[in-house]
Amino acid sequence: MAITIIWFIWLDRNDAKYRNIAMNHKRIIARTKEKINSLYKANLFKNSHFCDFKLVIKKLGIICEENKEEAVPKFMKWIKPKDKVIKINTHGSMASSKWGCGGILRNAEGNMVCGFVGPLSCCSVPYTELMALFQALKIALSMGILRVWIEVDALLVLHFLYPENNGNAENFYTLREINGMLSQMDYVISHIGREGNACADFLARLGAGLAALICFDNSNIPILLRGLIRLDKDGLPYLRK
Repeated sequence: MAITIIWFIWLDRNDAKYRNIAMNHKRIIARTKEKINSLYKANLFKNSHFCDFKLVIKKLGIICEENKEEAVPKFMKWIKPKDKVIKINTHGSMASSKWGCGGILRNAEGNMVCGFVGPLSCCSVPYTELMALFQALKIALSMGILRVWIEVDALLVLHFLYPENNGNAENFYTLREINGMLSQMDYVISHIGREGNACADFLARLGAGLAALICFDNSNIPILLRGLIRLDKDGLPYLRK
Protein backbone atom coordinates (compact mmCIF):
# COMPACT_ATOMS: atom_id res chain seq x y z
CA MET A 1 0.00 0.00 0.00
CA ALA A 2 2.86 2.37 0.76
CA ILE A 3 4.04 1.99 -2.85
CA THR A 4 0.59 3.07 -4.08
CA ILE A 5 0.75 6.27 -2.04
CA ILE A 6 4.31 7.01 -3.21
CA TRP A 7 3.25 6.40 -6.82
CA PHE A 8 0.55 9.08 -6.72
CA ILE A 9 2.85 11.53 -4.94
CA TRP A 10 5.35 10.97 -7.75
CA LEU A 11 2.66 11.50 -10.42
CA ASP A 12 1.55 14.75 -8.78
CA ARG A 13 5.14 15.88 -8.55
CA ASN A 14 5.58 15.24 -12.30
CA ASP A 15 2.43 17.22 -13.05
CA ALA A 16 3.85 20.11 -11.05
CA LYS A 17 7.27 19.98 -12.73
CA TYR A 18 6.34 19.33 -16.35
CA ARG A 19 2.74 20.56 -16.66
CA ASN A 20 2.76 23.45 -14.20
CA ILE A 21 -0.10 21.92 -12.20
CA ALA A 22 0.32 22.70 -8.53
CA MET A 23 0.66 19.72 -6.21
CA ASN A 24 -2.51 19.05 -4.23
CA HIS A 25 -2.58 16.70 -1.28
CA LYS A 26 -6.34 16.21 -1.57
CA ARG A 27 -5.94 14.97 -5.14
CA ILE A 28 -3.22 12.54 -4.06
CA ILE A 29 -5.42 11.17 -1.27
CA ALA A 30 -8.44 10.82 -3.57
CA ARG A 31 -6.43 8.95 -6.22
CA THR A 32 -4.90 6.66 -3.60
CA LYS A 33 -8.30 5.85 -2.08
CA GLU A 34 -9.79 5.07 -5.47
CA LYS A 35 -6.91 2.84 -6.55
CA ILE A 36 -6.66 0.84 -3.31
CA ASN A 37 -10.42 0.29 -3.18
CA SER A 38 -10.33 -0.94 -6.78
CA LEU A 39 -7.47 -3.33 -6.05
CA TYR A 40 -9.24 -4.60 -2.93
CA LYS A 41 -12.49 -5.27 -4.78
CA ALA A 42 -10.51 -7.18 -7.43
CA ASN A 43 -8.94 -9.32 -4.65
CA LEU A 44 -5.47 -8.02 -5.50
CA PHE A 45 -5.30 -6.56 -2.00
CA LYS A 46 -6.37 -8.65 0.99
CA ASN A 47 -6.99 -7.88 4.65
CA SER A 48 -3.56 -9.28 5.50
CA HIS A 49 -1.93 -6.57 3.36
CA PHE A 50 -3.42 -3.90 5.65
CA CYS A 51 -2.29 -5.36 8.98
CA ASP A 52 0.37 -2.66 9.50
CA PHE A 53 -1.67 0.22 8.04
CA LYS A 54 -5.02 0.04 9.85
CA LEU A 55 -4.85 3.66 11.05
CA VAL A 56 -4.00 4.88 7.55
CA ILE A 57 -6.84 2.80 6.09
CA LYS A 58 -9.26 4.36 8.57
CA LYS A 59 -8.08 7.88 7.80
CA LEU A 60 -8.32 7.30 4.05
CA GLY A 61 -11.86 6.00 4.41
CA ILE A 62 -11.07 2.81 2.55
CA ILE A 63 -13.72 0.13 2.93
CA CYS A 64 -12.13 -3.00 4.33
CA GLU A 65 -14.34 -5.97 5.12
CA GLU A 66 -12.98 -7.22 8.42
CA ASN A 67 -14.85 -10.50 8.20
CA LYS A 68 -14.03 -11.19 4.59
CA GLU A 69 -12.90 -14.81 4.37
CA GLU A 70 -9.46 -15.49 3.01
CA ALA A 71 -7.99 -18.79 1.97
CA VAL A 72 -5.97 -20.23 4.83
CA PRO A 73 -3.10 -22.49 3.80
CA LYS A 74 -3.60 -26.07 4.95
CA PHE A 75 -0.71 -28.33 5.77
CA MET A 76 -0.64 -32.08 6.03
CA LYS A 77 2.00 -34.70 6.58
CA TRP A 78 2.40 -38.44 6.35
CA ILE A 79 2.08 -40.11 9.76
CA LYS A 80 4.01 -43.22 10.76
CA PRO A 81 1.97 -46.27 11.81
CA LYS A 82 2.08 -47.78 15.29
CA ASP A 83 4.56 -50.47 16.21
CA LYS A 84 3.95 -53.83 14.47
CA VAL A 85 1.55 -52.18 12.00
CA ILE A 86 2.37 -51.74 8.32
CA LYS A 87 1.05 -48.67 6.59
CA ILE A 88 -0.12 -48.99 3.00
CA ASN A 89 -0.44 -45.98 0.71
CA THR A 90 -1.85 -46.47 -2.79
CA HIS A 91 -2.84 -44.36 -5.77
CA GLY A 92 -4.17 -44.74 -9.30
CA SER A 93 -3.09 -42.40 -12.09
CA MET A 94 -3.96 -41.37 -15.62
CA ALA A 95 -1.65 -39.20 -17.71
CA SER A 96 -1.49 -38.74 -21.48
CA SER A 97 -4.01 -41.56 -21.99
CA LYS A 98 -1.82 -43.94 -19.97
CA TRP A 99 -3.13 -45.57 -16.83
CA GLY A 100 -1.10 -46.83 -13.90
CA CYS A 101 -1.18 -47.75 -10.24
CA GLY A 102 1.34 -47.79 -7.45
CA GLY A 103 1.69 -48.33 -3.76
CA ILE A 104 4.13 -48.51 -0.89
CA LEU A 105 4.24 -50.43 2.40
CA ARG A 106 6.12 -48.87 5.33
CA ASN A 107 6.82 -49.83 8.93
CA ALA A 108 6.64 -47.92 12.21
CA GLU A 109 10.04 -46.32 11.56
CA GLY A 110 8.84 -44.96 8.23
CA ASN A 111 11.10 -47.31 6.27
CA MET A 112 9.86 -49.00 3.13
CA VAL A 113 9.04 -52.69 3.36
CA CYS A 114 7.95 -53.08 -0.24
CA GLY A 115 6.71 -51.03 -3.16
CA PHE A 116 5.12 -51.69 -6.53
CA VAL A 117 4.30 -49.95 -9.79
CA GLY A 118 2.42 -51.15 -12.82
CA PRO A 119 0.40 -50.19 -15.89
CA LEU A 120 -3.33 -50.65 -16.39
CA SER A 121 -5.36 -50.95 -19.56
CA CYS A 122 -7.69 -48.07 -20.42
CA CYS A 123 -10.18 -47.91 -17.59
CA SER A 124 -12.08 -45.64 -15.21
CA VAL A 125 -10.59 -43.58 -12.40
CA PRO A 126 -12.34 -45.65 -9.68
CA TYR A 127 -10.90 -48.82 -11.18
CA THR A 128 -7.33 -47.47 -11.07
CA GLU A 129 -7.69 -46.63 -7.38
CA LEU A 130 -9.22 -50.01 -6.55
CA MET A 131 -6.58 -51.92 -8.52
CA ALA A 132 -3.83 -50.08 -6.66
CA LEU A 133 -5.38 -51.20 -3.38
CA PHE A 134 -5.94 -54.72 -4.72
CA GLN A 135 -2.26 -55.12 -5.64
CA ALA A 136 -1.10 -53.72 -2.30
CA LEU A 137 -3.27 -56.11 -0.29
CA LYS A 138 -2.20 -59.04 -2.45
CA ILE A 139 1.46 -58.23 -1.79
CA ALA A 140 0.87 -57.72 1.94
CA LEU A 141 -0.81 -61.11 2.33
CA SER A 142 1.94 -62.82 0.34
CA MET A 143 4.44 -61.39 2.86
CA GLY A 144 2.38 -62.52 5.85
CA ILE A 145 1.42 -58.96 6.79
CA LEU A 146 -1.93 -58.96 8.58
CA ARG A 147 -2.00 -55.74 10.63
CA VAL A 148 -2.28 -52.76 8.30
CA TRP A 149 -3.25 -49.12 8.16
CA ILE A 150 -4.50 -48.34 4.67
CA GLU A 151 -4.36 -44.72 3.55
CA VAL A 152 -5.74 -43.51 0.21
CA ASP A 153 -6.31 -40.10 -1.36
CA ALA A 154 -9.51 -41.13 -3.16
CA LEU A 155 -12.63 -40.75 -1.03
CA LEU A 156 -14.52 -42.96 -3.46
CA VAL A 157 -12.45 -45.95 -2.30
CA LEU A 158 -13.63 -45.40 1.27
CA HIS A 159 -17.18 -45.03 -0.02
CA PHE A 160 -17.01 -48.33 -1.90
CA LEU A 161 -15.72 -50.14 1.18
CA TYR A 162 -18.25 -48.82 3.69
CA PRO A 163 -20.30 -51.76 5.05
CA GLU A 164 -23.56 -49.90 4.43
CA ASN A 165 -22.70 -49.27 0.78
CA ASN A 166 -24.77 -51.35 -1.61
CA GLY A 167 -21.80 -51.96 -3.86
CA ASN A 168 -20.68 -50.80 -7.26
CA ALA A 169 -21.78 -52.85 -10.26
CA GLU A 170 -18.93 -51.70 -12.49
CA ASN A 171 -16.28 -52.84 -10.02
CA PHE A 172 -18.21 -55.64 -8.31
CA TYR A 173 -15.63 -58.40 -8.80
CA THR A 174 -12.66 -56.22 -7.87
CA LEU A 175 -14.43 -55.10 -4.70
CA ARG A 176 -15.28 -58.70 -3.85
CA GLU A 177 -11.59 -59.65 -4.11
CA ILE A 178 -10.56 -56.67 -1.99
CA ASN A 179 -13.14 -57.38 0.71
CA GLY A 180 -12.07 -61.02 0.73
CA MET A 181 -8.48 -60.04 1.47
CA LEU A 182 -9.50 -57.45 4.06
CA SER A 183 -11.50 -60.12 5.90
CA GLN A 184 -8.18 -61.86 6.61
CA MET A 185 -6.62 -58.73 8.08
CA ASP A 186 -6.76 -56.51 11.13
CA TYR A 187 -7.04 -53.17 9.35
CA VAL A 188 -8.08 -49.53 9.48
CA ILE A 189 -8.56 -47.35 6.42
CA SER A 190 -8.40 -43.57 6.21
CA HIS A 191 -8.18 -40.68 3.76
CA ILE A 192 -5.31 -38.28 3.14
CA GLY A 193 -5.03 -35.38 0.71
CA ARG A 194 -3.12 -36.09 -2.46
CA GLU A 195 -0.26 -33.84 -1.42
CA GLY A 196 0.33 -36.01 1.65
CA ASN A 197 0.30 -39.15 -0.48
CA ALA A 198 3.39 -38.11 -2.42
CA CYS A 199 5.12 -41.51 -2.55
CA ALA A 200 2.10 -43.39 -3.90
CA ASP A 201 1.34 -40.57 -6.34
CA PHE A 202 4.89 -40.74 -7.70
CA LEU A 203 4.67 -44.52 -8.08
CA ALA A 204 1.31 -44.45 -9.86
CA ARG A 205 2.60 -41.95 -12.42
CA LEU A 206 5.72 -44.06 -12.86
CA GLY A 207 3.63 -47.19 -13.36
CA ALA A 208 1.64 -45.61 -16.17
CA GLY A 209 4.74 -45.63 -18.36
CA LEU A 210 5.78 -49.25 -17.74
CA ALA A 211 4.97 -52.46 -19.60
CA ALA A 212 4.40 -54.74 -16.60
CA LEU A 213 3.95 -54.78 -12.82
CA ILE A 214 7.20 -54.38 -10.88
CA CYS A 215 7.76 -54.95 -7.16
CA PHE A 216 10.86 -53.63 -5.44
CA ASP A 217 12.54 -53.39 -2.06
CA ASN A 218 15.29 -51.21 -0.62
CA SER A 219 17.91 -52.80 -2.88
CA ASN A 220 16.39 -51.42 -6.09
CA ILE A 221 14.30 -48.49 -4.94
CA PRO A 222 13.94 -45.56 -7.41
CA ILE A 223 16.18 -42.65 -6.40
CA LEU A 224 13.38 -40.07 -6.37
CA LEU A 225 11.23 -42.32 -4.22
CA ARG A 226 14.07 -42.68 -1.73
CA GLY A 227 14.04 -38.91 -1.28
CA LEU A 228 10.26 -38.75 -0.85
CA ILE A 229 10.37 -41.51 1.77
CA ARG A 230 13.02 -39.58 3.69
CA LEU A 231 10.89 -36.43 3.67
CA ASP A 232 7.87 -38.35 4.97
CA LYS A 233 10.00 -40.07 7.59
CA ASP A 234 11.27 -36.71 8.83
CA GLY A 235 7.72 -35.36 9.08
CA LEU A 236 7.95 -32.74 6.34
CA PRO A 237 4.55 -31.01 5.99
CA TYR A 238 3.00 -30.60 2.55
CA LEU A 239 0.99 -27.54 1.53
CA ARG A 240 -2.44 -28.55 0.31
CA LYS A 241 -3.52 -26.80 -2.87
